[in-house]
Amino acid sequence: MGHEFNMVHGQCKSVYDFKKHANTNRYILEWTMILLQDCIEGMKELEEGSIDAIVTSPPYNLNIKYGKYADNKPKQDYLDWIRLVFKEGKRILKDDGHLFVNMGYSNIDPYVGMEVAMTLRYDWVLQNNINWVKSIHVNDKTSGHFKPINSKRFLCPTWENLFHFTKDGNVNIDRLSVGVKYEYYEANIRGNNTKENKPNLRDKGNAWFIPYETINSKELKGKHPAVFPVKLVEDCLKLTGIQGGTVVDPFMGTGSTAVAAKQLRWRAIGWDIDEDYVKFANNRVNVGLTPLLS
Repeated sequence: MGHEFNMVHGQCKSVYDFKKHANTNRYILEWTMILLQDCIEGMKELEEGSIDAIVTSPPYNLNIKYGKYADNKPKQDYLDWIRLVFKEGKRILKDDGHLFVNMGYSNIDPYVGMEVAMTLRYDWVLQNNINWVKSIHVNDKTSGHFKPINSKRFLCPTWENLFHFTKDGNVNIDRLSVGVKYEYYEANIRGNNTKENKPNLRDKGNAWFIPYETINSKELKGKHPAVFPVKLVEDCLKLTGIQGGTVVDPFMGTGSTAVAAKQLRWRAIGWDIDEDYVKFANNRVNVGLTPLLS
């Protein structure tokens, strides 16, 4: 398939041309490459140990209606394919790199997220198991959004899995980069603790409340059925503690990972087999969402 690519200071036709410029001063601050290509073939073009993080949400194999991809493989074929994708991801990831895999939950197949995690355990170590909370009801107030279901048997799913894998389970993270303020900060300032040595920030734990952006138009979603929030990716990248790194998204879709990378001054590489998604993602990175309707 052909390649499609946009960059802040120039254009490249392939990964090889892109890599040639990636370490020069002219291009080092910001670049994004989104290619129309199978992700395994695309990752094979990258050098071993060249990537800082992988953040992605693979197809869930729930017969979701994507544009080109058929989301209905036989279960073992699906799991074997997922393993192959992330084995290639492991090759290109640095030894102290991070892999974040978002897997949705569905009553159609409640085990699929766990089965993906169990499949990846043969090649990876699950270092953190994060719950992405999309909606929650606390103190008589509901915050966030979720897709309601009409059922006499099932509750509405309001969270998804976010698995954080590393190669050996021993990679440092920056917990305070996504920290939250103490509820009773002043009470913690006592003894050897001062405002100078104890900032008003704590680890927020492994339940992350990140609501969907409110986007009602299918056009603004790129007609993609499973878009995750840019902030979810931002928090993953911040947690790595890396400044200006390179992130890969094997299933780039409508470009949320690339948008987050650009906002944090990371470099981003991604692939999709759907030409409409690739075009939408490149436009989204370059001009934002609103102009896409004009």
